[in-house]
Amino acid sequence: MSATSTRPVDLARLAAGAVAVARPQWLIRATGSADGTWPRRVTRILGARYAVQSAGGMLVHERWVPEADGTIDLIHAVSMLGFARGFPRHRRLALSSGVVALGFAVVDLTERTRGPR
Repeated sequence: MSATSTRPVDLARLAAGAVAVARPQWLIRATGSADGTWPRRVTRILGARYAVQSAGGMLVHERWVPEADGTIDLIHAVSMLGFARGFPRHRRLALSSGVVALGFAVVDLTERTRGPR
């Protein structure tokens, strides 16, 4: 992969973010969580974070980007554990979000380092 090509994980993150922003109810229903204004709002916010993070990954072609992305997603995954415990009605939604973030983190942190810039 060249230093300037788009990483597949950035495209996946963008897709996940787009779905979360445009159709949060799909994700909420898919996890069997209680739907409502608040869960949709939180899902959209997290989706927007994914979209912004993805755009950053596509625009900044530096060695440190995968590590930074992975760290951000690890923090997200851990925070979802706390969220699942604190909001039992949304446990499955939170844990699903955490698993997706953990998957992105694993991809980012195991990716070969980008070439020199």
